[in-house]
Amino acid sequence: MVATWKSTRGHVLFQREHSGPYWTRNASAKEIKEKLERLRRMDNFESQDFDPMENDVERATALDRQQEDYVKEEAWKWALSVVIGLLCGIAAFLADALLETFNNWRFGAVKRVIRDGGQFWEPYFTWLTFCLLFSFLAGCMVAFGAPTAAGSGVPEIKTYLNGVHIRGLMSMRTLICKLAGVVCSMAGGLVAGKDLVHTGGIIGGGIAGMGSKYLTDLSEGRHIFKLPRWFGGYFRNEADHRDFVAVGMAAGVSTAFSSPVGGLLLMLEEGASFLSVGLFWRGFLATCTGVLTLHFLAQLKTQGFEVAVSKFGIRRDIGMYDDDLTNVGRAFYYTMWDIPVFVLMGLASGSLGALFNRAHVALVHLRAFYLPPRFIYRRLAEVLLVSWLTATVFFLIIYSSPCRKLPPANEIQHFEAMGDDQDIYAGISLEDSRGFKHFPRLWCKADEFSTGGQLFFTPFIASLRLLIHFGETMPGSIPDAYHIPVDMMLLYAVVVYGLMVITAGIAAPTGIIIPAMGIGAACGRSIGMLIRFWLNIGGLQAVPVSIPSYAVIGAAAMMGGVTRMTLFVPLLVMEGTGSMQLIVPLMITVFAAKMAGDSLTLPMFNIAIKMRGAPVLTECGMDERQRLVADKLTVAELVTTQLVALPPVVRLRELAATLSRCKHQAFPVTPEVDAAFQSDAAFPLHGVVKRTQLLRMVKNRIGMYRLDPNTDIPTSTNLIPTSQDGRLDLLEKLEQFPLKVRVSEDEKGIMASLSQAELEMVMDLRPFMQRTPYIIHGNASLARAYRLFRTMGLHHLFVGPPKPPIIGVLTRKDVTEETAEVFLNEKARRGLLAHEAVPSSRTDTLPHDPYPLAGHHRQGTDAFKSTVPLQVIELQGGDGTEDGGSVRNSTFNRAHATFAVDTHANDALDEALDLDAPDQEQEALIIPSGSMRR
Repeated sequence: MVATWKSTRGHVLFQREHSGPYWTRNASAKEIKEKLERLRRMDNFESQDFDPMENDVERATALDRQQEDYVKEEAWKWALSVVIGLLCGIAAFLADALLETFNNWRFGAVKRVIRDGGQFWEPYFTWLTFCLLFSFLAGCMVAFGAPTAAGSGVPEIKTYLNGVHIRGLMSMRTLICKLAGVVCSMAGGLVAGKDLVHTGGIIGGGIAGMGSKYLTDLSEGRHIFKLPRWFGGYFRNEADHRDFVAVGMAAGVSTAFSSPVGGLLLMLEEGASFLSVGLFWRGFLATCTGVLTLHFLAQLKTQGFEVAVSKFGIRRDIGMYDDDLTNVGRAFYYTMWDIPVFVLMGLASGSLGALFNRAHVALVHLRAFYLPPRFIYRRLAEVLLVSWLTATVFFLIIYSSPCRKLPPANEIQHFEAMGDDQDIYAGISLEDSRGFKHFPRLWCKADEFSTGGQLFFTPFIASLRLLIHFGETMPGSIPDAYHIPVDMMLLYAVVVYGLMVITAGIAAPTGIIIPAMGIGAACGRSIGMLIRFWLNIGGLQAVPVSIPSYAVIGAAAMMGGVTRMTLFVPLLVMEGTGSMQLIVPLMITVFAAKMAGDSLTLPMFNIAIKMRGAPVLTECGMDERQRLVADKLTVAELVTTQLVALPPVVRLRELAATLSRCKHQAFPVTPEVDAAFQSDAAFPLHGVVKRTQLLRMVKNRIGMYRLDPNTDIPTSTNLIPTSQDGRLDLLEKLEQFPLKVRVSEDEKGIMASLSQAELEMVMDLRPFMQRTPYIIHGNASLARAYRLFRTMGLHHLFVGPPKPPIIGVLTRKDVTEETAEVFLNEKARRGLLAHEAVPSSRTDTLPHDPYPLAGHHRQGTDAFKSTVPLQVIELQGGDGTEDGGSVRNSTFNRAHATFAVDTHANDALDEALDLDAPDQEQEALIIPSGSMRR
């Protein structure tokens, strides 16, 4: 940040909120305290800068780039999207395969003990041992591996994509801990799901950087794990890194649930704050590739080389049976009188979701007080306590469950019919001693099964599939005697709901999507069965009721009530279950759940972001209170006027002192450093340089030279290599990805590496600073500044006076491809595309000697036309080249504020266009001399 928010300003703001005339309600003391606490926490975060760098080196490099290089860059975008999909598919397959193995160990050991005559204690301790072991491993992944691997990762990825940096979020260490931890959490029986949002985001970001700092550090610097630029290394900037993280997020979700469109819509709804059509296409390609990879590997595991002739597209992640074994049209349908019931289910689920969110907030506050992150052993003990509670509750229900008679052999074969590779999606492939998967015997007689074991003695994904699809392959309807009992399903919903409340927020990788869907499916199936029962009592047996449809609607309603995602949830449920016929009631139900939930609390992921204190900028139009506040403030009322600035050429000793005195992440560059620090003093802005960029320059000794007091300060062109390879090598050293410079960890060592002789050298910032930062009028509304930050992804925004001088105007037509090509051709005809012309288009000289370099001579002062004395803006005059307007040869005189247009520009444009159009049509294209282009 350029300046730190002052806490006193926060008190003034909230005092005004409490008593000012503009507010619709007074803020309570508790709300004021919470807001001030969030302001304090914001100091722990730093924003990312998604504004592309435009400095002299970048411009010189871009000027020498040929079309083939741009084609290669675009091709690599698509190729890396495919690679991201492949890796996410492989990661999902590994997670499924490991989870299946671990669950087979856990459930298989308990079944063997029961089969050998174990009653309660021996099976219980066997069950508990496995649960505690895997839960302990999951907790260790967070406590000793990567703290950011805890939870689902959705709030963290959403925060990152919005433009807020979270330390350690995207590292390979976090990837390993996240993927292994979520498998261990599910294998340990914790109420958790396999979301893979965070995993996919890390994969996408790592592929964008085409390298790894973690592996480089692991080798202690002996090997640099970084691929060259020609092999995909085009995207080592924050904006491209953000887009690839979004692509990875979509691919991760799609492979977790075999839902390519659902993953894409999650990226659209929750992830990408800066969405583009190109990003949407690449995400689409990655999700398709990822799901296809997962399905191929799953069938390869079970069918071997017969995979070449096996059927694809008939198996689903939340599908219990192959599609060619079921009649989906018969299983999923709805009638018009179902719609009001679905809406009521949505409203009830939204209320339950809001209740869950409130309970989660209360537990987070308790954990913050009693189990702060620094007490890692306490947090690990909490994971084990929750694991013990979950395992014990589930085992007691299993042990006390009633038994039922098995269906006849001719019917049970339909219940047990499954595809060859469905086990890997269910997370378990074991059968009981009789060869049954869905009718566990446990302590029952040989011709009976445990009704509680159907739901509680199975992984969560398997119980979800059972609740939705059980009996789909039956030729007719399921006999009442073999339906899952309503009381057992309601017990399942209540138990899982309560355990999900206490599990969310523990120090282990967990997700809430699968548990929330399981709760909703149990409630929905119960409602469907009760409606059918009441209809039968009322003599309305002819009224059709689709019990699987109620389970599907319930699953979507509950997940929508907790997350409030209206696009992702219906598509995920539809793709995962194959219930395409229910897309309209799914959308209606989820919307009802969102309306009910939003009237009570924020969505869970937004609550997590707000409690963390991250300065996430949501869409301004989505919150009426936010608009109310933003429309009543101006930028000048919030601006920080005392800025820590750097001169264009700074002595390294002064630079080290400046960095040690403040924690700012960006510094304006101006020769009037003292004026920048004075309150309400205007100063000319030459550019802006980021702290990480300064550290990289020091680390690689870039822009540093010894300055003799008797010699002139050289122009900045001397620091820019003349060859394209040299410029690319220089830019590679300045890249932040993948070998990041971490300010908190690396700054002290980098600055300490400077010798006493080097501290007396100077660093020239002119070729490397951002020349064109964004500027806003001081009297602009806060809402306008907010939109700029939100849409442009800015790290900072400089503020100018209300009436700044200008040199011209651009219209929509000026930036079209056609106009740009015409002017580029004229620029080439005039010979202004030579390499040496780029630096000369910039202001290389200084208006006066930078501190503390007094006594040095300035070189070429006549070339410096003017620097407008704005608070934060520099308008450079024309020298006949690029900044002067290229074809227009514009010049700006500070004293008279005149804007002159070269009359030869129109003649050149006439020659370039060579049009035979009527005069009135040419008038719209040609710039009239001395006037503004239309």
